[in-house]
Amino acid sequence: MRIWDVARRPRLVLYDLSIPLTVVRAEARKYGEEIIPVVKSITEEKVLGFLTPIELIMPTSHHTSIRVRDALREHPILTAEDDIGDAFRLFREHKVIGAPVVHSKEDNRLLGVVSYNDMLSYLIKTGYRPLAESVAEIMTTKDLEKYMVSWKDRVNRVWSRIVFHGQPGVVVVRSLEEPIPMGLVTYKEFIKSGRWLFHRESEQHITTPAKVQRIMLRGVLVATQDMPVEMVAKVMAEHDIPLVPVINDEGKLIGVVTYEDIVRAYIEGAKPGRVPVPIARVIPVPVAREERIAYVTKERLLTEVLSAKPLVKPVYAGIKAEDVLVEELPAITINDTVEHARKEMLRKKTDYLLVVDEKGDIVGVVTKWNMLHALGLKGPLWRRRPKDRYFIDYIMTRNIPRVKPDTPIEDVALQLVSNEAEIAFVVDDKGEIIGFITKDNIIEAARRLLTDILAENIIYPGKMACVNPFHSLYHVVNKMKTLFLDAVTVYDGSNVLGVVSANRLIFVAYEDAVTGTKSRRLIWVRKLVKGAARKGRYVKITPLLAMDAMVPYRKYITPDTLVAKAIDMMKEADLNGIPVLSEDRKLVSIISKNDILRELSRRAKKIAEITKKVEEKEEKKVVEAK
Repeated sequence: MRIWDVARRPRLVLYDLSIPLTVVRAEARKYGEEIIPVVKSITEEKVLGFLTPIELIMPTSHHTSIRVRDALREHPILTAEDDIGDAFRLFREHKVIGAPVVHSKEDNRLLGVVSYNDMLSYLIKTGYRPLAESVAEIMTTKDLEKYMVSWKDRVNRVWSRIVFHGQPGVVVVRSLEEPIPMGLVTYKEFIKSGRWLFHRESEQHITTPAKVQRIMLRGVLVATQDMPVEMVAKVMAEHDIPLVPVINDEGKLIGVVTYEDIVRAYIEGAKPGRVPVPIARVIPVPVAREERIAYVTKERLLTEVLSAKPLVKPVYAGIKAEDVLVEELPAITINDTVEHARKEMLRKKTDYLLVVDEKGDIVGVVTKWNMLHALGLKGPLWRRRPKDRYFIDYIMTRNIPRVKPDTPIEDVALQLVSNEAEIAFVVDDKGEIIGFITKDNIIEAARRLLTDILAENIIYPGKMACVNPFHSLYHVVNKMKTLFLDAVTVYDGSNVLGVVSANRLIFVAYEDAVTGTKSRRLIWVRKLVKGAARKGRYVKITPLLAMDAMVPYRKYITPDTLVAKAIDMMKEADLNGIPVLSEDRKLVSIISKNDILRELSRRAKKIAEITKKVEEKEEKKVVEAK
């Protein structure tokens, strides 16, 4: 079996060696990727090395100087013609969970990545049977105390075992004298959370590390010695669990099964000197016919009482990527600052900028949506400094969706929503960029497509897209990023005061030449004692609020307004959203450009689902006819 059968396309690829590892860790958490290849450039995907979870958890502080180039792994790198057994032995030798795959030793262009989970999933999918039968033949029992920690132990103890000794994780037990499993701590827990950081790189002092119980995974799955290897393999492959504890009849830990152990069972078989243990077979309990439970889906139940309508293969609206693309966009260099990018947007009157490196190759894009990440930090005033002087690589988007010229506009919208992007590259058959599609291009096309859609069909329900004028800027930006909204309504409980729009938010002045970071002084008068007159004053100094960043806007639409009209109003007011009020002027929600983008992406998903059903039905008819 060759590696090219197992390899898959990575969900995250890096092109810049100067990115902080903390940023890469956040991206890996977002995309769920554990093997991250680092290539030379977007156009020339020559593999320079790769990162694994061990490198991602090396930084123990948010403020670290460790970059990609400092932690880059260069070995092992697999080729497409390598055997899966050779790949497994390389993983074991270098203590890694995966590696990138290139075309050949002479052609080191990226082909894909392979991990232990990919190997195991492929072996199970293709019907391979393990050479070892029971868990007792493959489990790890040597130096078992290294795989055990108490829930009271400090997290840096587990961190050092993973980073310096290459362990996939540890089992959290009740106590070392009574090793009953309570949970797991693997490299996944370190990537998912930042609560374990003990600031080893701090220039002042190392904080007391948190306890293991703070990040451990509770409700852990366990295995027994007589359990079939296939059963454990399926659970580990399906749920991507790198470590499974093995217990005895008393529930105490006697061993662990790692990815290395379970893949070894398929490739090499049992470990030397292991005595086979009879497998415990599950005996099914006989159930009488009248006691059997019949599960009927809602779809099947409806087909029994309703006449099925013939499925008609849907068609796209007819607008393709080549019809709306633009051939040029303004560009800045990767060494420019966020402040320069903002000025360039004002100068060129654009919401989108390309980012090029010293060689002139495109390495990413910057939009006004990216700049939301440089606004509204949480914490005391001294931490809420705008990142105007940061380099642009801190906020730019590197993984840009790529589409072909004949891609329907609905599928382009789906790509943007899936990647939370605002721009897509249009490439030809050779992979060369021939144009760009921005969110505004798609919204303009949606005006011609969504002619019969009402605002109430696509907006967020309730008051989810609403903020109070006294909400902090951090709260506003965080809500926009969480809900993927590019506009929210500012509502004081009785009246709509305005709109906070992403395309106008980044041009708010956050600093003053004299006083520095701007703030607001709020004064409330309150009662000193219960039942007395209001005499006491409560003064609070806060950073900028929603009312400081909003654009005053009193116009609105009703829920039964056509989306096309809302798009015209957005264009006229230069806003990304319009408030939606009921007939009696009560706030309903806001319709934003991202809502329209989501509606187009939903159409693409629906078309794909119906097309699949039609094809399956046609294949079934052909089989029945034969």
